[in-house]
Amino acid sequence: MQLKAVRYILLCAMLLFALRPDAAAQRPRRGKTVFSSTVVPKKVVAPDSLQLARRDSIARADSLYRVDSLALMKQSSLEKPAFSTARDSIVEVFSNGHRLIYYYGEVTVTYDDMKLSAERMEYDMNTGTVYAYGVYDSLSGEWKGRPVMEQGGKSYNMEELRYNFNSRRSKIKNMVTNEADGILHGQNIKMMPNRSFNITHGKYTVCDLEHPHYWLELSAAKVVTEPTQKTVFGPAHLVVEDVHLPFVALPFGFVPQRPKRATGLLMPTFGEENARGFYLKDLGMYFVFGDYFDLSVTTDIFTLGSWALDINSRYRVNYKFNGNFSLNYSNDQTGEKGSADFMQSTNFGLRWSHSQDSKAHPGTSFSASVNFSSPSNSRYNSRSVTEALQNQASSSVSWSHSWSGKANLSVNALHSQNSRDSSYAFTLPNVSFSIATFYPFKRKQRVGKEKVYEKFSLGYSTALQNKISFKMNDLKDYVLDSGGNRVIDPSTGVSQKEFGDSLGIKAMDRLMNGMAHNFSIGLPSFSLFKYFNINPSVSYGQNWMFSSGRQYLEGVTDDTGAAVMVNDSDGNSVQAQRVVTDPGTAFNAFGITHTYSGSVSMNTRLYGMFNFGKFHRIQAIRHVVSPSLSMSFSPDKATYFNGWRDLPGYYDKNGTYHAASRYNIYNLTGGHNTVSAPGPGKSATASLSIGNNLEAKVRDFADSTGAGSKKVKLIDQLSLNTGYNFLAEQFKMSNISASMSTSIFGKLSLSASAAFDPYAIDEKGVRVDRFAIKEGQGPARFTNGSASMSYALSGKGSIKGNDGSKTGGPGASSGPADYYRRIYTHPVTGEYIPGGWLYYTNPDVPWSVNFSYSLSYSRSYRYDTAAATLLTDNLITQTLNVSGNMKLTPKMSLNASSGFDLQARKVTTTQISATYDLHCFNIAVSLVPTGMWKSYSFRIAANAAALSDLLRFKKSSSYWDN
Repeated sequence: MQLKAVRYILLCAMLLFALRPDAAAQRPRRGKTVFSSTVVPKKVVAPDSLQLARRDSIARADSLYRVDSLALMKQSSLEKPAFSTARDSIVEVFSNGHRLIYYYGEVTVTYDDMKLSAERMEYDMNTGTVYAYGVYDSLSGEWKGRPVMEQGGKSYNMEELRYNFNSRRSKIKNMVTNEADGILHGQNIKMMPNRSFNITHGKYTVCDLEHPHYWLELSAAKVVTEPTQKTVFGPAHLVVEDVHLPFVALPFGFVPQRPKRATGLLMPTFGEENARGFYLKDLGMYFVFGDYFDLSVTTDIFTLGSWALDINSRYRVNYKFNGNFSLNYSNDQTGEKGSADFMQSTNFGLRWSHSQDSKAHPGTSFSASVNFSSPSNSRYNSRSVTEALQNQASSSVSWSHSWSGKANLSVNALHSQNSRDSSYAFTLPNVSFSIATFYPFKRKQRVGKEKVYEKFSLGYSTALQNKISFKMNDLKDYVLDSGGNRVIDPSTGVSQKEFGDSLGIKAMDRLMNGMAHNFSIGLPSFSLFKYFNINPSVSYGQNWMFSSGRQYLEGVTDDTGAAVMVNDSDGNSVQAQRVVTDPGTAFNAFGITHTYSGSVSMNTRLYGMFNFGKFHRIQAIRHVVSPSLSMSFSPDKATYFNGWRDLPGYYDKNGTYHAASRYNIYNLTGGHNTVSAPGPGKSATASLSIGNNLEAKVRDFADSTGAGSKKVKLIDQLSLNTGYNFLAEQFKMSNISASMSTSIFGKLSLSASAAFDPYAIDEKGVRVDRFAIKEGQGPARFTNGSASMSYALSGKGSIKGNDGSKTGGPGASSGPADYYRRIYTHPVTGEYIPGGWLYYTNPDVPWSVNFSYSLSYSRSYRYDTAAATLLTDNLITQTLNVSGNMKLTPKMSLNASSGFDLQARKVTTTQISATYDLHCFNIAVSLVPTGMWKSYSFRIAANAAALSDLLRFKKSSSYWDN
């Protein structure tokens, strides 16, 4: 055992010696002789720097080291076409020197900026030529996958294509492409390297069908794409419905690329009027000035001497503002000079519309809507009966600024005119300033309940107005001869200048102005007995006057200048007097009047329910009553400070005594103040208003569960209003008014109103301060009332057979449009119609009819002295209007509107219009069959913008010929 232990220890020692770090260095290699036991250090030789650079990973990844970028460009992948994978299969033929590849099924090839797709392609690698074509489907009878080439933002449809990628030339068979507003068909086409096309046996048309309705047959044509695209063609003739018309030909043609906006000639409209002769309208030029402004100048010429000049302009700066401006001036004369029906006048019209983008200047806005013209301008220069019937026009130019909604400033210029009496009114400027309601005592950080004083509020508003009103004849000066006498015109009477030398003086005599200040003071509101809401308020206002007048007594004299004497009540002789009124002039004084009042209102709501059971058809009826009672008090403000003066009593020239009276220096007739001073008298008025709403809960039999119900409105609103002034000297009670509106089945709309007078009339029809019920005239006398009703019908369904939409080809059927249009004005008279009319244009709703009926009644009295009887005058007006829209086919629609005056038993203005879309052309017909506006218009024109002025025919008769 000891020998084994010694051997184990020796073996471990030898192993440890062999594993020492320097053992390997000291141990000689096999076959080598060690001559000395001395250790010689190993000499390390540093590697070459070029070798290190080759081993450096950074150096190996350097793009300059790996590949030169110029070399990459020479090896670009676009040097050869890139084919997509075919849907079906790819067949390669590399035999007998052929290098052909066949692609089957939805193949696409991309080369440079050109993209070509087709159902099948053949590519010859030797010549670099691709042959693309479609496949004819015998089951559907249609071609599928015909070649489509896209290049330079344009698309080309063709039957076959051979394209050489090396020479960039191609041969095309039967290509179709869009050129400007037209469509170009080519039978044999060659495309050159500069992307120009040489075409033989081509067609140029604006019809987008595969086989167009009409076209120009081109013997030869060339399409040039650089530097701009244009088409030039040789001899061409017209073909309509496959009928060649060689006598309608062009020796050559030129179709330039049509820009969006370009300076050019505007084509006129031809026609005839009996009153003004043959005419040529809208002949002129269109000018483009940069990207933001354009202008058109047109003229109208009539053979009997009338002419007109019209200037229209548009401007637009994105994200800032846009608008349009128009001005017309015309010399209008009807009939022939020297004839009895000859009339001549000069007219003008100015229109301006401007709107500002809300993001351009946040908090500040500017807008304008100006429509100003001479009295008869719309009559002579209107483009429709609707425009000719408009008697009133208005304008508004407004600038406003808001300071975070807390304060608002607005400056307006307003205008209104009536062509019936040639009256005008201008307001310039109209300045308004307001401060939003604020709570001065409200805490910013409230703790606990809101205090009563925190509900106290203040508000302020003011308005400054400058206004001038006149009639055109008021500003005219008479034409005077050298002796100062008026010149008499034999045809029209007295001769006057349109704008005389005293225009400015006359205008200042009609100037009116004033400034109003209103302070609203909100007192704390509260609830009484939990059900009554109490709202007190106080108001105070000031009116600033800039003009004042006076009244005084002046002695009456006869023609010789002697005083006219009369006897007074005591028989004494006194001089007769008369009242002289001096309204003053503009800006001759400054005064302030004050108004103040207080009010308190109380309102609540009462509910009443009548239940009939859930199994009845009518399950319940709910009645809601909303009474409101208010009390207002205003003291007598007829004080000296508010401009009230005393006028003593006097005897007139007939000896009649006139008692002393009072007048206000700011409210005289002919004055220059737009605001008025407060009137005399004090008031304490209680006003009562009772609102009613009636609804029914009915069983819904459409509900399969049998437990469903729905609400039906029986009366939307029924209100009664009256008042009582406790401090009035007479007629303390106000008239009683009632109004009601409701809708039945959501289609029949009803509304009515009536007024009743609680006081009686005497035997001569004069209102007296006695209640009507005491005089046996009923609880109250009915004075006036009105009622209106409207009902709409519409039909649903589809039209059987060919309705005109199955014409085939692209663009044959229109997409969905706005199905509903609500019109609030009468299409002929321009009258505003409450609620409007609803027109249906959905092909699934092919017709609609709208009925409206209105009735008004008023009663007045007059005493017949000769017969000593009281006569009652009943004024009744009632009209029935009907309008309809019928879509006979998706491409033909018919519109009509008319009415009947039931009192006069006459048909009101009737208008019928129809439109028919013939795919390439559009027909529009308008007819007013009767009345003073009797006229008709027929127009057919090409839909394409490029040909709308050339291929157009219009025939019409003017209402001037009636």
